[in-house]
Amino acid sequence: MTFISQDNRRTHSRRGASIEARLSHDSESVEGTVENIGEGGVFFATTNLELCVDEGSAVSISFVVAKDGSSVTIERTGSILRAERYFDGAGVVRAFAIKFDELISLDGLDFA
Repeated sequence: MTFISQDNRRTHSRRGASIEARLSHDSESVEGTVENIGEGGVFFATTNLELCVDEGSAVSISFVVAKDGSSVTIERTGSILRAERYFDGAGVVRAFAIKFDELISLDGLDFA
């Protein structure tokens, strides 16, 4: 599946995920979930609505995944491409499409 952005320039395929993660901006950070991931970025969602971050802002994200039976911590810097809020059935969620500064290889990583 290829994820195409609103301006039709995204070229990296996305994989569905449910990975606990931490998104940081300046001195603030929030816990949330990576809902999908690709070589070029992630879609991160949180129920914490307090983080002050705008489109274009520099952020960092970290999460743990399995690789070859071991836990590996992934840390990436990037920027906010899009921010949105939606109701997920249980409450309001704030979500961010994040573009990585450097691509990540997804080979051998387990997102289950």
